[in-house]
Amino acid sequence: MEVDNFEEIQSDETIEIKKPLKEMEEEQAEVMDRELDYFKDRKVLELAKINFPNTTNQHYVHKTFISNDCTCILAAVNAKGMYVSELPSDLYNVEEISEEREITMLKPAIFVKQMNIYDMCWNPLLNSAQPETCYWLATSQDEPLKLFDAYNGGYKCSYRVHDYADEMEAAISCQFSPDGSIIYAGTKKSIAVFNTDIPGRDYDSIPIKQPISCLATNYYESMLAAGSWSKKITLIDTRDYLTIDTLQGHRQGVTFVKFSSNGQNLFSGSRKDSNLLMWDLRNTSLPLYRFQRRVDNNQKVHFDVSYNSNFLVSGDTRGIVHVWNLKDLNEDAFPKEDQYQLHSDSCTGISMHSSFLATSSGQFKFGTDLEDENSEKEIVENSLVLWWIGATKRLKNKFYFQKILSLYFLF
Repeated sequence: MEVDNFEEIQSDETIEIKKPLKEMEEEQAEVMDRELDYFKDRKVLELAKINFPNTTNQHYVHKTFISNDCTCILAAVNAKGMYVSELPSDLYNVEEISEEREITMLKPAIFVKQMNIYDMCWNPLLNSAQPETCYWLATSQDEPLKLFDAYNGGYKCSYRVHDYADEMEAAISCQFSPDGSIIYAGTKKSIAVFNTDIPGRDYDSIPIKQPISCLATNYYESMLAAGSWSKKITLIDTRDYLTIDTLQGHRQGVTFVKFSSNGQNLFSGSRKDSNLLMWDLRNTSLPLYRFQRRVDNNQKVHFDVSYNSNFLVSGDTRGIVHVWNLKDLNEDAFPKEDQYQLHSDSCTGISMHSSFLATSSGQFKFGTDLEDENSEKEIVENSLVLWWIGATKRLKNKFYFQKILSLYFLF
């Protein structure tokens, strides 16, 4: 779609992000009840999956995001492109899943060829019933930020950042504002601020003397968190673009940041650093908790937080998924942890929504790892898997029903 037609898909009315208090409380209460069943009895059920072979070309999955209306999954495959897969129709609006359900083999609905993807994110107000809201943003090497249609994968428009020499500069990271009206793009020395309705090169700039590797926005506060390769996290007031605070606690470059859904905490992770930090925004002098996960390479190992901030989930480079219950503390006043060996290779992509968990596996394999005499021992798994973490039900077998039926006729 051409840039000139972009405004046609926009609503004439301004989107109001703040819901009525009563409506929000009812929604949170409903989700809170559902979260009581998360990881109950340490159960995680595999629902659907898709495999990406051809490891000689390094086609591993390194980013995974479930859409905000929980209808599709966006995944980035290294040196190949972006895939959009729809959730199986029998999983829509379900409250519990049978343990006997067969695993569905996912088929990509959309494929967009794009090399060396740096970052991507869904429109936060995406609703499949409203096609004008169905799009995602992505940035890649030597390319401007691009907006893609989630219905057909078509290119909508682009946003271009230029450096001091007026040459186009690729953004390292990108993020929407909570209402989707603003786009933030992190570069090597600044954060570009675009109006989503105005594609092109018209933007404001927030000067920061460090490469911005990841971004996160806070729904409840006018706050932007910017992680950098220089091990720092900068908190910025989005109303005047002034720095609020600077957080320092990582030993390597920060690769991923995310606010808790209640807006009170910030989580951060870094490369080759097993510490996943939780910050209390009321006192940022030291991290509130240091969670341990194995991160042995330079990949971005993502994490996610449940809707009501009850659970923190993260993969690691051993294929283990860590689950911390933030509301259930042990005798040392530390969140209780469960671990699930869901993959046989590095699990770097993870996304949680409703009672679903999407994970992805794979990592860069050096040629010597696959060609030497011990290559048969090398574990290679490039996959995207959808899991169920909510309430489950077990169907009784036919023998049980036959026995009950025979007793009925006997008496």
